Amino acid sequence: MLIQKGFSLLPLSLLALNFLPFAAIAADACLNPPLVIAHRGASGHLPEHTLEAYQLAMRMGADFIEPDLVPTKDAVLISRHENDLTHTTNVAVLPQFADRKTTKRIDGIPITGWFSEDFTLAEIKQLKAREPLPALRPQGAEHNDQYSIATLAEIVSLVKQFEADTGRKVGLYIETKHPTYFRYEGQTLDGKAIALDTSKKLVQELKLVNFTDPARVFIQSFEVQNLLELKQQWMPKLNLKFPLIQLIGDTDKAYLPPKDSFSVPYDVFYHQQQGADLKAVYPQDTGFLSAAAKPLDYSALLNEKGLGFVHSYAAGIGPWRSSIYQKHSLTLKPFVKAAQQQGLKVHPYTFRAEANYLMAKDAKTTFSFDEEMQALFKQGIDGVFSDYPDLALKNRALFQQSCKP
Repeated sequence: MLIQKGFSLLPLSLLALNFLPFAAIAADACLNPPLVIAHRGASGHLPEHTLEAYQLAMRMGADFIEPDLVPTKDAVLISRHENDLTHTTNVAVLPQFADRKTTKRIDGIPITGWFSEDFTLAEIKQLKAREPLPALRPQGAEHNDQYSIATLAEIVSLVKQFEADTGRKVGLYIETKHPTYFRYEGQTLDGKAIALDTSKKLVQELKLVNFTDPARVFIQSFEVQNLLELKQQWMPKLNLKFPLIQLIGDTDKAYLPPKDSFSVPYDVFYHQQQGADLKAVYPQDTGFLSAAAKPLDYSALLNEKGLGFVHSYAAGIGPWRSSIYQKHSLTLKPFVKAAQQQGLKVHPYTFRAEANYLMAKDAKTTFSFDEEMQALFKQGIDGVFSDYPDLALKNRALFQQSCKP
């Protein structure tokens, strides 16, 4: 089982390897080791976003676990990567929910399936989690239909219990999925507007369950409006100061609407399409968004003006892993260092160990997972999201040993 690999050490012989010809290890990275964030838990080993996957990631030593949150019909935040439950649960085989299948437009893209907002929490608790990549990860599929769907409150309780049992504090790196859909566009199956500000609800719940240490919480989003409002409204009202992370999708305009929405912050696109006065929607904006092209794509957030705008509300950026490298290289693009010079942390996503996810070295070969981790750490990256936190942690240990004189 792959799980067992999480608790073995890298061979000492690897210490002598020079993975890439970087001139010197970044001194600040040696003093402040990069974070290892368990992407959806230890999702390379167990079905994602389950208490069991989070628990395994914490046992492996992850600094943070990453819950993605969507709401139920009765406005409870549960942990799923998408509100579409079709591929990550057994909902499709449960006859009592056959009539819940429908087609909706999520961030402008039509999707057919079963959606979290059409189920009460009691109904969600009748579902079981499944591995969404069973052919690629049979080790995860072995655990299909065994684990329940977790609520945010249950995840916080798990983290607190882990701390009580081990003395080790693990953080939460949280994303509210599709905030514009749930706030403005979405409807339940019976046609009622959802009209839920999930980011506001998130911080209210963290306050309620007394998980408010800013060193143990990041809040991230692919959208802008909810982060601005968290910074300027909802966190100050609750006396909270969580660091915010602006996620960055595709920067090559390869996934523009109407075919996809991964190249744009969907809230900005939505308000532009609605003809809204962006100065009214984004009163915190100093003019950057209102002067932006239509559609605004993520690359605009990575130039000097864009990074300055992001720095006005966020503590860092989370760029898509495919966008951070120069071609056929593990050398980082200049925007990474530019962001850090602005004072922004850089936490790219997502690093996976399977062969089809490795970065191309040339037309025929790829860099190994270990090569990629060492290259990132040596170039001073601030943190990484990985489905295999055990492997990322082993590489961090190797990097830290290389720092020693």
